Amino acid sequence: MAKIISAKTLVTSHLAKQDRVLLINPPVVETRYSWIRWNQPIDLLKLASYLRTNVGCEVHLLDYMQPDKDGEVPQEWLPKASRYVVVGDEQYPMRRFGRSHKFLKEWLAKKDKNRLPTQVWITSLCSYWFESISETCRVIRQELPDAKIVLMGQYARLTPKHASEHCVCDLVVSKTLDLTDQPAAIDLYKSPPPFVAVQLGSKSAIGDIKAATKRGISQVAFFGEDICQDDGEPLREVVAATEEGLHRHLRYHVICGLQPERLTPDIAKLIARKSFAQFHFEQASAGHGLNLEAYGQARRYLEEAKLKLPDERLGGFVWIGRPKEDLEGLIRNTLAVLEHFGSVILKPFSPTPGEPEQTEYADYLEAIKPHRWSPHFFPFSDLNGITRSEYHDLYRMAAFLNEKVHNHAFDFLNGTLGSRMLRNSLSREVWNLEPSPLRITD
Repeated sequence: MAKIISAKTLVTSHLAKQDRVLLINPPVVETRYSWIRWNQPIDLLKLASYLRTNVGCEVHLLDYMQPDKDGEVPQEWLPKASRYVVVGDEQYPMRRFGRSHKFLKEWLAKKDKNRLPTQVWITSLCSYWFESISETCRVIRQELPDAKIVLMGQYARLTPKHASEHCVCDLVVSKTLDLTDQPAAIDLYKSPPPFVAVQLGSKSAIGDIKAATKRGISQVAFFGEDICQDDGEPLREVVAATEEGLHRHLRYHVICGLQPERLTPDIAKLIARKSFAQFHFEQASAGHGLNLEAYGQARRYLEEAKLKLPDERLGGFVWIGRPKEDLEGLIRNTLAVLEHFGSVILKPFSPTPGEPEQTEYADYLEAIKPHRWSPHFFPFSDLNGITRSEYHDLYRMAAFLNEKVHNHAFDFLNGTLGSRMLRNSLSREVWNLEPSPLRITD
């Protein structure tokens, strides 16, 4: 069983200058992966800078999830024996997103046998992806039997005991270092990724963008719990320092952390600029419904900023799959967000270990295998009395509504069986929509 330690103990007691550390962002086994383009291992890139500065050891990166210049990531069906899983009333096809493990073998084949990694550090974005993490550990142990394997990221942090029991590794890092202000070692990529991920509020944000543009990277994805923090000053500071003179095609993407109730007229003017390629609002909740006043105010601020609505760059999230929700409420929320922002993005929910939704429903979740906590399997479906088929119908409804507004659907269903079925049903005019009894009032 692996030893559970803190990141501080890792770097002070288990690492030396002569070590050669290989950082790995592993592939993901899932039924679908909506945000595949934006998976960048920020923690590993910042750790690399920390190791270079404070330890002086050799560092390399293998990002299995690195998109190509078109934002595409390799994917393949799982072998026939494990190609489908049955969850509740649905059968889900399973795929591996990211490069195969030949990626590691080919990389090792080019290395000097006397300069192989002495340590391999593996991160994870979600704890319920532990099966692919465990598989990655087994492959590394086979290819590098003498290397120390270290697990970090969300899986190790949220469920360290489970990680130590289910993965062939040496160390599990349950407590992280504060690396917020460490620069991201984007130079570890031999070929530049299509975007750079930036933590808003980090002192390194401006430097990270400047370093990325020198490598021809023009897409910037902001990550943060509150994009409007400090009345938008951190966001304004980054844009002011990078928008002009760095790259004529520099574009910003706000894909999380934008709260409708936190928007101000000045922030609205900022994100309405053409340099912002997309900005999606989080759900503003009020009990089991929405804070319609916040949505109305956000829309007014955007219109005052001369943003003509609907705008294909703008969208709003609606949570689905949370405990104790009902189908009628979900439909009402979807229509309300569509009315205010012109585009709606359904965001499936997964319980996070240690968070209120997990602790409150611990007994219910105990009967569900942790790797079935993926939001795409709707773990609270049975609790809510909403079938998974009905949840999938919500996706089709949202795609249809977006299609009516923008003449294209959000890519949650792009290229999937669901999108083809939707297009076929529309062409056959089987969607006979009667006037909705659900009225969204001001």
